[in-house]
Amino acid sequence: MRRLRVLGLTLCLQLVVLTCWAAQQTAEPPQQPVATAATQDPPLTEQIRKTVGFLTVAFRNGVVQGGVIGTCFFVGVPDDRIGKDRVFIYLVTNRHVAQPGIDVGSPYQVQATFLRMNLVTPAGGTQSVQGQISLNDRVHWFFPSDESVDLAILPLALDAKKYAYLNIPASMLVSTEQLKSGEVGVGDPVIFAGYFSNFPGQARMEPIVRQGVIAMLPEESLDTTLHKKGRIVLADLHAFHGNSGSPVFVNLGGMHRGGLYVGDRPLLLGIISGYYPESAGFSVPAATILTGEVRDNSGIATIVPSEELTKLLYSPMVRANRDEEVTNLTKGK
Repeated sequence: MRRLRVLGLTLCLQLVVLTCWAAQQTAEPPQQPVATAATQDPPLTEQIRKTVGFLTVAFRNGVVQGGVIGTCFFVGVPDDRIGKDRVFIYLVTNRHVAQPGIDVGSPYQVQATFLRMNLVTPAGGTQSVQGQISLNDRVHWFFPSDESVDLAILPLALDAKKYAYLNIPASMLVSTEQLKSGEVGVGDPVIFAGYFSNFPGQARMEPIVRQGVIAMLPEESLDTTLHKKGRIVLADLHAFHGNSGSPVFVNLGGMHRGGLYVGDRPLLLGIISGYYPESAGFSVPAATILTGEVRDNSGIATIVPSEELTKLLYSPMVRANRDEEVTNLTKGK
């Protein structure tokens, strides 16, 4: 077995690297960091693929050892206290990926968490590297207080000079107001990037890209993948094993509501958490997580809305964590 190279993953601050994303947004809030304009923006699909990484979480359940594989992505939260063009970066995925067994009501003992990312410069012909995330009292997962929300975030930033990745500005998260106003609505095109189990990408990480449309924005609570009533978005979007934790973007550009072409305008709609299976009797059971088991897939994916991610990023416990880091950074200045 090839020995894993430790990535040295720690909480830190990083200059905004989403130059092209920031440049594309036409209505940024005042606090949104702005980086130097890029000479030419890469295709939208490539930008989306560069936001994701692959997670492997090894666990023990009694005498049984196992592991789950999922997708994760990076979000940047600006904070004026740490200077212009600097953000706190968070790794985002589903809670059932970060904490296996939570979907059956009894979390398993996590033994190790690994992250695979692409390198900016290939080393020895290999462009991707996998390493262990050292979780401790300072670097740990945060979960929503609402136990129906299948979401987890980890304060984590990688060295942008070493690892090829982009973070998604918090300003790109779809808001409750955008959903209520109809700015984002049923039928809008969506796209996601995630892990493809048939091609794990040992030499180079290759996220798969799939497209669909928003199928429903339920006003009522539905059973989530954590088997509790909560808010979810439904998309006609075929997701499968390993896509848990994938970022789902809605593109408000192109031919949208009246035929005016306005170019790409991606916003983060939410995070894939599972799907609805379909039985031989044409019944559709409750939402379930994306496992490696073979089940008929109805093609309807369940998505944790971005508003839940916004709530978690700006929750008292996560804000307190940022306050502590700011204090540590400014101490002695």
